[in-house]
Amino acid sequence: MTLKQECKAWTILSVGALAIAGVFALLLVLSRTPYVQDLLPWPWTSFFHKGLVVHVIFSFVVWFLATMGAVFTHRLVKHQAEQTFTKLGPVSIGLAVLGCVCLMIPALFDLGTAELNNYVPVMNHPIYYAGLIFLFLSLALVSLRQLRLLDASACCAFIYLIACICFLLAWYALPAELAEPSFNEQLFWGGGHILQFVNTALLVLVWSAVVKKRLIEGPYEWAVFGILLVFAGSGPFVYMFSDILSQANRDFYTALLRYGLPLPSVIASVFLIRFLLFEQNEHKDRLMATALWLSLLTYNLGGLYGLFLDGTDTRVPAHYHAVIGGINLGFMIFYHRIVLPFIGIHPVNGRWLTLQYWFYGLGQIMHASGMFLAGLQGVPRKTAGTAQGLDNIDKILSMGLMGIGGLIAVVGGVLFVVMTLNWIVKGGRIHETA
Repeated sequence: MTLKQECKAWTILSVGALAIAGVFALLLVLSRTPYVQDLLPWPWTSFFHKGLVVHVIFSFVVWFLATMGAVFTHRLVKHQAEQTFTKLGPVSIGLAVLGCVCLMIPALFDLGTAELNNYVPVMNHPIYYAGLIFLFLSLALVSLRQLRLLDASACCAFIYLIACICFLLAWYALPAELAEPSFNEQLFWGGGHILQFVNTALLVLVWSAVVKKRLIEGPYEWAVFGILLVFAGSGPFVYMFSDILSQANRDFYTALLRYGLPLPSVIASVFLIRFLLFEQNEHKDRLMATALWLSLLTYNLGGLYGLFLDGTDTRVPAHYHAVIGGINLGFMIFYHRIVLPFIGIHPVNGRWLTLQYWFYGLGQIMHASGMFLAGLQGVPRKTAGTAQGLDNIDKILSMGLMGIGGLIAVVGGVLFVVMTLNWIVKGGRIHETA
């Protein structure tokens, strides 16, 4: 398997993960639709939460990690010893595909119970846990290979390996008799926080790849990745100095994100703004500029909302939906401008290609802003229906803005998945038809 073939495989897996997440989202709707729910081949009351777990795991965890595989593979292209770097390709891809299959089986065959814990939701069944192990192991192999580059991507790879170490340390430290909901929440709490450092590092890497230059000047680049590495690197040590079930353990990881992510994000954002304002005209790529501005705005809006959290209301999902939305926009333009041409596919600008970025970006901004405004008025998170307490017009309008924005963002996401997979299947130079 050549690097180009491996990069194409990661691309299909990552975009395919979003397609699978979309299919399960549709099944979730059907499982709550009167009469239709009775036609499904599984009990709808049992499937809903399991289907939700699959939707989340594919739309966030698999999508992000498979994109990391594509980013790392693309970074290897400039190295000459291709045979050395491609030996692990088929193994890592095979493990990732096997993992994805295992992640879906419990929901499709009504096995185990679902738990929507933070960062990595689970279904309590051996097949699902095996899927997580295969998936995390596949990217661990890719990350170990990436360490040989000794560059910014190697820092990102090392942070990912730290997250895996945190998962292992948590598993070792947790009492076997601990009830399952608490067990899984604590198991993925520390490593899940470290994965957010991975996501931030990936965003900086894709920004740099899209502008096709060293976006951040030498010392500042090492400052960005050095800060991320130092804060993430402290993660495993907390298990040595505090009880995994203690509040101190949970607070430590919350503090890691609060103090470790803002400065690297600000530095990278300043350099991207400088590029877009003063250097982008040299490239004359309006679509790239649009996507990068939307990614920058959405990501930093999420960071701003993160300054006002208290952990109990909808300001929390407002924060992470905007941050994730900004990262997703960076990934989208990375695939269209860098990865697809690298694997021999050349999409040509058109109306729908441009609209998908506006739909997704503005939709996510509206979605997150609606939740943030609702949270300011005390609307609790993780509730629905009357439990939300929408007892005045301001709360209703805020949640309405959230819903409308979410629908618009979904349209943009669907356009991205359908168009990108269509280009990959057809191959070659594809002219968009509007």
